[in-house]
Amino acid sequence: MSYSKQRGSALIVSVFIITVMAGFAAAMIRIDWSGQEMTSREVFATRAWFAAHSGNEYVLSKLFPLGQKASDPDACSQGGSSDSKTYSVDASLFQCQKVTVVCTRFKYGSDSQSAYKYQLESSATCGNGKFATTRTQETWAKDLP
Repeated sequence: MSYSKQRGSALIVSVFIITVMAGFAAAMIRIDWSGQEMTSREVFATRAWFAAHSGNEYVLSKLFPLGQKASDPDACSQGGSSDSKTYSVDASLFQCQKVTVVCTRFKYGSDSQSAYKYQLESSATCGNGKFATTRTQETWAKDLP
């Protein structure tokens, strides 16, 4: 083979290598972006879980105040015969939009020794747009008759 017939083959090889490397770079960027999206979702999900947990803890502290032997059944009622109350808890500490806790009370036991059971259902939403994540936790507590 003569030198004149081989001219331009290096150009074709280099264009091919550049194209293959560009494909690899695009794939790596896509994988990296996907990993960052997953990490963002996990962070918001963890924040929402802890915010929901804190909401339940807040209402439990209202139900069972320190220094009292019994619960405060009015903490789970709107007044009258309503056996449910909704709390909105500040979620700015977790950088979340809202934390809502629904407290429902149920009477149990005989009339002479009646007590209450409480169901707390806390829901927290963190993030926005396609990264918005909501977590819900349920907690049960009861008085001892």
